[in-house]
Amino acid sequence: MSNKLKRMTFTVTPDVEELMDEAKQMFCDRTRSDMIRTLVVAGLTAQKEEKC
Repeated sequence: MSNKLKRMTFTVTPDVEELMDEAKQMFCDRTRSDMIRTLVVAGLTAQKEEKC
């Protein structure tokens, strides 16, 4: 991954916000941004492996 970070903004529904709050408990020692990056990479990797 590049060292250059790109800022992104997205909107979440109340349901997704609740799920993110629950997930944040598992990532208590990390920032919300780091949590989101980790979850996005994990989800995309799982999706990619599923297609193969």
